[in-house]
Amino acid sequence: MWLACALFLHGPTRVAADVTDTWRVDRIEIRGTLRTHDDIVRRELLFSVGDTVDAHRLAETERNLRRLLFLGDVILRFEALTSEATQPRPGRAIVDVSERYSRALSPLLDGEAEELSYGLVALDYNFLGRGQVAQVTFFHDALSGNEIRGTYREPRLAGSRHALRLSAGYAGDEGKDLSVSLSKPFYALHSRWAYGLVVAHDRERVRLYSGGVLAARYDDELASSSLWLSHSIDHGGWKIRPGLRLGISDRDFAPDSSYTYRPNPRRRVLPSLSLTLWRPAYARERFVRGLGQIEDLQTGGWMTLQAGYSAETLGSDRSYPVAAIALAPRGQPTPNSFLFGLISVSSRWREGKPWHMVTSVSGSSYLRYRQSHVWAMRIAYHALHRIEDRGAQLLLGVDTGLRGYDPRRFDGTRRILAGVEARPILWRHEMAVVGAALFADAGKAWTSGSVSQPWVESIGAGFRIGLPTVYDTPILRVDLAHGLQARQAWQVAFGLGHPF
Repeated sequence: MWLACALFLHGPTRVAADVTDTWRVDRIEIRGTLRTHDDIVRRELLFSVGDTVDAHRLAETERNLRRLLFLGDVILRFEALTSEATQPRPGRAIVDVSERYSRALSPLLDGEAEELSYGLVALDYNFLGRGQVAQVTFFHDALSGNEIRGTYREPRLAGSRHALRLSAGYAGDEGKDLSVSLSKPFYALHSRWAYGLVVAHDRERVRLYSGGVLAARYDDELASSSLWLSHSIDHGGWKIRPGLRLGISDRDFAPDSSYTYRPNPRRRVLPSLSLTLWRPAYARERFVRGLGQIEDLQTGGWMTLQAGYSAETLGSDRSYPVAAIALAPRGQPTPNSFLFGLISVSSRWREGKPWHMVTSVSGSSYLRYRQSHVWAMRIAYHALHRIEDRGAQLLLGVDTGLRGYDPRRFDGTRRILAGVEARPILWRHEMAVVGAALFADAGKAWTSGSVSQPWVESIGAGFRIGLPTVYDTPILRVDLAHGLQARQAWQVAFGLGHPF
């Protein structure tokens, strides 16, 4: 079994050469910080003065530092303090960092020109120079109206490894939400325990469509909490992580005055067990999924199994078993090509038959040529089977990846989407990168048991602007698409990030 999992999850990935040097850390120097306090960088290091480290520990430390959204490039190196070739060699650890512009006012754009959602986000990914995240978003949704949202995150609460996150949003009659989470994640590969608690309350207005026309509308109110615990075990280069989770939720629905349909209310108490198998492997790249920043691509695959039981004796409104599996094969066949896949299936059981089954299969590939130009391809399939809410649906249009068609043009319980993009770089500078895109999309949505729907296609071109030195390096996207079976000749769409 282990061999089969390894062959499937590993893939033909490039492996870095072994480095046998070990170092004894006698001094640590932090260089390049301007706004950031040195102790904020120092606390993220996976070693202290007096520790012995190797190349793997150094590479992981660099990745951890680059995850801090206010840091760009990070170079960690050692300088020997003696010419002696003894192991471990005493040395000075030098951490060179470059800070990004972590405070910004950024525009938000999403949707087609005739139905455009827009907004403004004020953020600071290095609040007070302490590595905290503070963000306020003002957004106008073309469908639901205005909303405001605030988020605060402290990744190292009181100097510990615990992370605190607070989030709240308000959109008038369209909904509101509040969530609080406290967790201790796996902060390093050698971490043994992780746990967390999340409490949330959310109310949103749900809309269902048929052929692009509004068919139902109701309010969905959910109060939930979850407690989880996970342990990490090393086994031959793999990580084995068993876990426990307890989820409790109360959900109620209220129909809009113009409609009668609403799902049935429900209360669920769901304890579950999980097992994750993961191979840590990374590639340090540029111009693959991003537009100029350093990308730590996870090329090692993983698999997760989960099983649980909702029991009336614990307070649930009904009893049923739950099972889920997720499989993510990944690989780097050549130095300039990358493959990422994800297969997930979750289901409940009732009377010995699958019930409320959700299936998702997706794959994407990236081929880089001429150092920065990229060919990107994707295919994705989603399916709903015997869903508890009979009105549940999958939509297909510009908002869900099929450019050239209205956002809710197609609907059903099955959806398939494919696309290919050529992404040449037109202009490069340390402050900004301008790229282009030539693309073709194809897809369809249908309901199981109904008349089969034909494929629809689109072609188009667009521009991409990346800001490698600004906070989380957003990619500003503008696309002009022609749906070959669309009602209009051309459609202009805006968004953030690559579509895949």
